[in-house]
Amino acid sequence: MKKGVLINDIELAYAPMSAYHFNKLIKDKEFQDIFFDSHIYIIAQRKELTFNNFSFPKEFVLNFEILQKENDKIIKCELPLTQKNIATDLTQIIELRLHDRKNTPESKNGYPFNGTQAFSIKSKDSPNSKSNLLAWFSPDKLFQKYWKGHINVDFSMDFSSFCEFKVQYVGKSTEQNICKRLSSHSTFQEILTNENSISYENIPSNEIMILLFRIKDSNTIVKWGKESSAKEMSDYLTNYLLPSEKTISSDAEKALIKHLLPKYNKVLYKSFPNKTDLVNSDYHDTIFYAFSDPIKLIYEKGEIKGGELYGERDYITVENEK
Repeated sequence: MKKGVLINDIELAYAPMSAYHFNKLIKDKEFQDIFFDSHIYIIAQRKELTFNNFSFPKEFVLNFEILQKENDKIIKCELPLTQKNIATDLTQIIELRLHDRKNTPESKNGYPFNGTQAFSIKSKDSPNSKSNLLAWFSPDKLFQKYWKGHINVDFSMDFSSFCEFKVQYVGKSTEQNICKRLSSHSTFQEILTNENSISYENIPSNEIMILLFRIKDSNTIVKWGKESSAKEMSDYLTNYLLPSEKTISSDAEKALIKHLLPKYNKVLYKSFPNKTDLVNSDYHDTIFYAFSDPIKLIYEKGEIKGGELYGERDYITVENEK
């Protein structure tokens, strides 16, 4: 007899996106292709983050601030432009372009360009040549690139409080690209229509956030009893295959909905898990789910904290009916 545990890491397939940016990005086929293995999504809400006070204190170094609406914290940032995943050819002309800048009183006259939602770094051979995109950053994209070790940024303080999201809906898409699923999602439109903005004088499309996830890794641990035979152990080690990512994603969606009880989910899976669910049909009698990114999901009865290290995370546990 054996007892098995299946441990699943869930990671963001892309940085959290506002509904506004998501609507712009999904028009790009290459962007949609990123999510071929992403099957879980969360629609959440958070006060908007923006870039402010851009400056170039020295050559090829960009300074700016990240602010959150109605939050006293100001994160000062220093981003070297000459690094591996941004600009490496110093013979090129490097351009900074600000995107989706709001017409706030501070920004009407140009500098310091407060309220910028995203910026891009571009390069070109000469002043009159076509620009090539090197990098595009929203505040969340900058955070994610940093914690994954893809870029070097100097932050003046911890940004974890800026990565907290109030969960409104949990869903899955296992039969079609997750971007296509969301582009015509009735509940997504319902949330955008019904939810008021948290911050004064903002709009919901800047606060409603899309978080797209994939199964990053799955690990199995089996404890064998004294009565287990060598053949049984050999057969398991030789023939057992982990459940597919789609199967795990489907099970994870149910576990998340039952635990988080999101406001806009109509089916809450109160009887989960039942006989046909993964924990009762696979070799494992316990299944763990955890988020591997340093985000925090807020729901009515508590919060779930993600993290790269096992000891930093919260886990959702599913146990079989026995």
